[in-house]
Amino acid sequence: MVFTVPQCADTDMWGPPTESADPDKALTYAPFTRSDKLGRAADWNQTGYGKYSGTRHGSSQGVSTVFNFFANDDDAEFSLVDNKPAPRTRFGGRGRFQGGRGGFMRRNQTEFVGGDVGQGASRERARQQRMQSKKSQQWNTWAHNRQQWGRDQQTYSSSVDIRPDWAVLEQIQLAGLTKMQHVNGEKGATLEAETLAEHGSLRWFDKSFDRLTPKLPAELQKTKLMHHRVTTSEDPTLCELAEKNAGNVFATGDIVAAIMCAARSVYGWDLVVTKKDGKLFFDKRDEGNFDMLTVSETGQELITDEKDNINGVPQLSAESTAADHDYSQQALDLSEKPLSFGSPSPLAGDDAAPVGYRYRKWAVAPGITLVARCEFNGVVESKGSRALLQIRALTEYDSKITGVDWRQKIETQRGAVIATELKNNANKLAKWTCHALLAGADQMKLGFVTRTHPKDPGHHEIVNTQTYKPKDFAQQINLTEGNMWGVFKSIVESCMKMEDGKYLLVKDPNKPIIRTYEVPSDAFEDDYADEPLQ
Repeated sequence: MVFTVPQCADTDMWGPPTESADPDKALTYAPFTRSDKLGRAADWNQTGYGKYSGTRHGSSQGVSTVFNFFANDDDAEFSLVDNKPAPRTRFGGRGRFQGGRGGFMRRNQTEFVGGDVGQGASRERARQQRMQSKKSQQWNTWAHNRQQWGRDQQTYSSSVDIRPDWAVLEQIQLAGLTKMQHVNGEKGATLEAETLAEHGSLRWFDKSFDRLTPKLPAELQKTKLMHHRVTTSEDPTLCELAEKNAGNVFATGDIVAAIMCAARSVYGWDLVVTKKDGKLFFDKRDEGNFDMLTVSETGQELITDEKDNINGVPQLSAESTAADHDYSQQALDLSEKPLSFGSPSPLAGDDAAPVGYRYRKWAVAPGITLVARCEFNGVVESKGSRALLQIRALTEYDSKITGVDWRQKIETQRGAVIATELKNNANKLAKWTCHALLAGADQMKLGFVTRTHPKDPGHHEIVNTQTYKPKDFAQQINLTEGNMWGVFKSIVESCMKMEDGKYLLVKDPNKPIIRTYEVPSDAFEDDYADEPLQ
């Protein structure tokens, strides 16, 4: 076949001459000007030409639509003709091998049909999978919001009644405390402690408590001995050291540990800060709850603040505090003669439990020298030497709430038990470890005390005792000396900027904030706490 080259007319017009063009041959042409935008001659996308026509950015303004080609969507009229139910498998209608809602049935439908029908089933399966994924995301979002709503609904009362005439001087965000670091020159974060005095006496630890198991527990016995936790300003030794200018910041070990671990706290607490002649004194209030231990403070399951609930915050706090004191005395051997720990303590009395007090000094930073009273609960013979102990007790009130049953897991899965306690009581364990590091304790004895029956908070059993070295346990709970001293230094520096007077550090019970209030000089003295709020 010979191809004949058509003749082209010589013209000045744009396009073929309209007066001489054959109408039949001119069907492939359309009148247009140079300003018109040309579209594609053909569109190979099944979604239609309109989505991709026009300019490279998808604009179709001013495009001639004469040559536009629109593909018919065959899927719009597509429908499955196989309506037979899918055969039941031995895994059941909603077995784990379905691959989602109706997944097994869709796979069978794909196998039963072929060609275009199989492709349609694939598209249908993809559509349903997208719907299922969207529903799953909506469910996760709803569950997360429900959990957050539950947390927001639970509010806790403050540890002290804030009076309207108290002025707020400063607010400290706890999130910022986690980034605090203190570097002591070439030695890093480690601060050398100087022992100024030692008082009191210690009893020997009864090693039979190391062999307690859930099958061979020991009933927790109540003790009549008292542990007098004297505050800073009422300690004669600390007052004497303050007069000798041994330092300019004075506190007890428990108070220093609470400040260092403030970022881990959830419940409310408060401390009285007195500045006089350039010296700071951190004290606890006589009517406060500072000495009370918390239970499941950082746990996932929230505890109510109800006063008539045996598993409420105040009830669990009182129960744990009593169990901790009873265990620390029951685990001591009363048949052995107490070990003298320096000179007799002025804090000791006829009903006082044997405690060893060590007064230490740290040069925290230029212009900040801390003097604190640290404590020991006992002593044990370890590898031919004497090891000073801090004896503490963890309490279990209901394994269905805490998540791990001690009686079943304490022997075979000790790691899981400790991990659960670190999650539920992060602040309490951090404060105990911090106090042990400050005192220079050699070992920590942790007793596991559980209720005889979950509904009976008055009777307990000791099911196990575990021993830890404070530095090793600090690494396990991610407690670093750099952060400890960094937090303490930051709060002390903020207090040093204030004028001489009395102030109150208050941890908000429902927000991660510590506020500093300026209070009257006679606050918390005599009948001040009984005065009505304005």
